[in-house]
Amino acid sequence: MSSHARRLSQWFPESMPLRKVAVLLGLDASKASGLVRAGRFPCRVTKVKGKYVAFLPDVMEAMGIEDPVVRKDDLLEGAEFAKRWG
Repeated sequence: MSSHARRLSQWFPESMPLRKVAVLLGLDASKASGLVRAGRFPCRVTKVKGKYVAFLPDVMEAMGIEDPVVRKDDLLEGAEFAKRWG
């Protein structure tokens, strides 16, 4: 993979807070920590600086979203198209 081609998940922030992930997965955010401790959260979670986070590729997998390779030029062309027509 060239430096201008990356997995879709690599274009976004590396990790997401547990509560946000819970909402994306349709779970009660107030119960997310309990699900993690019980080993029942639907994707891999880790602690960073004392807070639970999930990494985007794991969240995408739990949501059934593919993580395709995206070229930088394609991403920029898509953004330009959206600006003109969106």
